[in-house]
Order: sequence, then C-alpha cells, then structure tokens
Amino acid sequence: MNILELGQQIKKLRQEKKWSQDMLEQYSGISKRTISKIENGFIDEVGIKKVVTILDLLGQELSLRPKGRPRTLEELQE
Repeated sequence: MNILELGQQIKKLRQEKKWSQDMLEQYSGISKRTISKIENGFIDEVGIKKVVTILDLLGQELSLRPKGRPRTLEELQE
C-alpha cells in the first residue's frame, strides 16, 4: 500500500463513520489541513504517530506483511 492508497482508505473509513474532517481534527488533535493532505496523497512524509492516531480513532490498526505476499482470505474480504 502506498501513501495515496492509505489516504484513500482513511478517507473511506472516516466517511463510513459519517465524520467530517473537522470532527476528526477535534478528536485527533491533528489539523484539518494535514488530514486533508493525508487523505488526498499530497503529503510525501507523514509522521507514523499521526497515522496511528487517526487509524486508532477509526477502529483500525497498522499491520505488516512480507512484500509481494499474496493477500490472505481475510484481507480480501475486507
């Protein structure tokens, strides 16, 4: 997953919760401008703490898997 895909997934999760970027800013303490940049892939580098904070609020977590490994059934179902 690249930065653009991560941002798109974060945006999708936020919208599923019916949260605005303003609401996510209030909950996370991360500026709306930064959230927008993350969601739209306009940020080359983003602090991992910010991503983890946002994902935690959205009920998700980061996980690692070997590069090139096929997705598991569970991953495909998501």
